[in-house]
Amino acid sequence: MSTQITKDIDFNISLNRQEISDRIQDREERKKYAYRTFIFLSIFTAFILFIVTAAGFSEVINFNLEGTVLISLITSSFASVVGIFILVMRYLFR
Repeated sequence: MSTQITKDIDFNISLNRQEISDRIQDREERKKYAYRTFIFLSIFTAFILFIVTAAGFSEVINFNLEGTVLISLITSSFASVVGIFILVMRYLFR
């Protein structure tokens, strides 16, 4: 009887150690992918900001976008950024 209890305790200890190890690995993966998501979204936003700024200086640098194109670019980019952010963060921090 005592050997069975000892085996159960050893199994529970082993299981707890594995769960702790899994949580530590999950935390490291979350940090890594949260950082990568932040970098991607920052670069994406900077690129869109560059296009909008270039459109603002259209006479100086000879870059012209119509108003409807600019509005749809900003709107779709904003939707993409928010969508990516929500999907990744929900997955990482559920």
